[in-house]
Amino acid sequence: MRNFIKYKLDIKKFIILSFGMLFFVIVRYVLARESLLSVLIIKGKDLQPVKLTINGFLSEYPSNKCMVVDLKELKEEMFNRVDVVIALTSEAAFYLKKNYHKEKINIYALVLMPDTLGLVGKFIGFSIYPPFDEVFKDFKSKYPYVKRVGLLYNTYSYAVETASNSLKKNSLEPVLLQVDNFNFKYISKSLQNIDAVYFFSDAMILDEENLLFLIRSIKSYNKIIISSHRILLQYGIDVAYVIDYFQLGRMMALYIKKNSYLNTDNTYKIFFPSPFIVVTK
Repeated sequence: MRNFIKYKLDIKKFIILSFGMLFFVIVRYVLARESLLSVLIIKGKDLQPVKLTINGFLSEYPSNKCMVVDLKELKEEMFNRVDVVIALTSEAAFYLKKNYHKEKINIYALVLMPDTLGLVGKFIGFSIYPPFDEVFKDFKSKYPYVKRVGLLYNTYSYAVETASNSLKKNSLEPVLLQVDNFNFKYISKSLQNIDAVYFFSDAMILDEENLLFLIRSIKSYNKIIISSHRILLQYGIDVAYVIDYFQLGRMMALYIKKNSYLNTDNTYKIFFPSPFIVVTK
């Protein structure tokens, strides 16, 4: 009989303890949600990558802590209601730079040339490029005979510098190929001792006429062409290392959730989204 009573008491203690732990977990969850920073997402364009990025963000961040607004519908008073402002696309980032709120945490993503816009050093950035260390590690495994990789760009940027360092880490030799409106037609002179060429997302290079000429010239020498844009496979490049836009949104949300100190962090890092997608023709 005593054992039965003791057994019943143990069960009762277990139930009380379990409910207590569950209550504690629920309270922590509610408090964590309440303490999250409020976010304003500015949509510069209504494009599929923008939609996927927002969907990814909202899959990790509570919707009651987030406003999503088209750039053309943005009102100044909206900034007063949030802690974090995310600019998606170059148009949104350019607006945010012109209407800079120093007291806010300013973030950009889906921006082709943040250096040119003057965002680097003022914003926390999420790059349009995947991590170059991982990109060139994968590329080397696919093309083990490649030794020298040309980096084709118009404007030197954080991305060119990072890619150059990553090539060296992967025991590949970077060759800088800077082109402009005058010398790009002579690109063939620089291709003799290069095995592959990486196209950066410069406006001058992505101009369709220039792009077609550059791809045609480089492929005439049987060189491998790499890019971060899937659509360029239609123009004749060989492999694209593309960011996963849904995962980009998740990455931003998780970063904000895990870093409550962001409002006092002035390091303005640039993050390279991962995981990414590899597409070949």
